[in-house]
Amino acid sequence: MKRSTDRILTTHAGRLPNPSNMESIRAARAAGDQARADALVKEGIQEAIRRQIDLKNDIHSDGEFWKGRDQAYFDARASGITSRPAEPEEPITMLNTMAERHNGDFNDFYAIYDRLGNTPVPGTDNPRATSRWVINGPVEPKGREQSNREVALVKSAVEAAGVSIEDFFFPVISCGWLGHSVWNEYYATEEEYVYAMAEFFRADYEAVADAGFILQIDDPDLVDAFCMFWPPISIEEYRKYVTLRIDALNHSLRNVPEEQIRYHTCWGSWHTPHVTDLPFQHTADIMLRVKAQAYSVEAADAQHVLDYRVWDDLKFPDDKIYIPGVVAHKTTTVEPPEVVADRIITYANIMGRENVIAGTDCGYGGRVYPDIAWAKMRAMAAGAELATKKLWG
Repeated sequence: MKRSTDRILTTHAGRLPNPSNMESIRAARAAGDQARADALVKEGIQEAIRRQIDLKNDIHSDGEFWKGRDQAYFDARASGITSRPAEPEEPITMLNTMAERHNGDFNDFYAIYDRLGNTPVPGTDNPRATSRWVINGPVEPKGREQSNREVALVKSAVEAAGVSIEDFFFPVISCGWLGHSVWNEYYATEEEYVYAMAEFFRADYEAVADAGFILQIDDPDLVDAFCMFWPPISIEEYRKYVTLRIDALNHSLRNVPEEQIRYHTCWGSWHTPHVTDLPFQHTADIMLRVKAQAYSVEAADAQHVLDYRVWDDLKFPDDKIYIPGVVAHKTTTVEPPEVVADRIITYANIMGRENVIAGTDCGYGGRVYPDIAWAKMRAMAAGAELATKKLWG
């Protein structure tokens, strides 16, 4: 995994704004034309690569615009996961049980937010979900055929763009994150349920690593699920909840080398008050148990801009890499390069400059409008250049 050996490198959390041919991709998929859809996805990935290079981003992703978790996605990987109509009192996802929704302080806000979402489109309301994903039978993996096919498609796009696969990471979600929206209606214990979801992803994890990519584990669940329990649970109970999921994640990563793994966590991508966010200090030590070479953590949002103080009391391992978010994904404000540089330097002074890579709080795509996303990427590169001058002279 690359380090900032002679300058501060930049990266992001994976999701980028959709490419210009996104509507054509959707049309090809709707028509069942897999070959054309694959060709268009390959073009879209190359467009994303060119954009990242133009904006001086160092460690890239494919943009993740082509991914989706529908019935075909689940069926291609394992049995046991399906959707059914939700009963009126049933939450569709854990987002429906967030404490902010129940304490009465933000009722008017949520009435608007639920209609419009993070990036409102004039004259368009978000459709209300009516189906609930459930595990209704044994989750039995079906092998690596689909995982290998998708990874090969991305790899072919990277090679066609003429860039090195060493400059790429490939995000896959964690069992904890899947559990935000896939409910257990089959397994007798929480442990069986969590380990079944972890095993569901093992083929993806191993296919990504075998292809030579850096595997990024997307796991907001480390911190963000705390505010989704209603009635609320204690810190001690939440640490047990998280520890079970991290143990299951590590088990599913058993065949992937640590030096090929980076781990991402954040407090979610919804543009809401976040007044019930869990302080990072309560699970930072559990994060360090994850089998990973690098840790990407939200750090630019107003609720978490002081989280660097966690490392006053908790020692960051000398051989690891830290990727703090130095631009936020929940605000349309574009951070000045001087602010980005200051944030980078703060973490470099804690972890060592060679152990810090500048990152984002979470993905740009779908969280801010595209032109703002690209402006933030440009600002991060400029801030990294300023930090490099300060740190290397």
